[in-house]
Amino acid sequence: MIYLASPYSHPDPLIMRTRFLLAEQCTATLMRNRQHVYSPIVHCHEIAAKYTLPTDFLWWKAYNFSMLRRCDDFLILDIPGWQESKGVTAERELAETLGLFRAMI
Repeated sequence: MIYLASPYSHPDPLIMRTRFLLAEQCTATLMRNRQHVYSPIVHCHEIAAKYTLPTDFLWWKAYNFSMLRRCDDFLILDIPGWQESKGVTAERELAETLGLFRAMI
């Protein structure tokens, strides 16, 4: 199972929507190539919007870390904002601690 990390939170809702769509597109490509992938953005964006859940990393941290611990591989989606993302940084640090392969996609 691949954990696909990508930036999400931003003051501008249009940027957040764009980040979701890019993560969704990458997830679909990986799935088309028969890769099993978990993207916290793809899997949680719509439910967060529909049920007015928070969108910040601190609220999702325990959930995302729990999912990351179940994965075998770790990829970062190389889109604007990933280097500044607190979530991607924390997820990358945990992935390194767990000895997961880290690459950019």
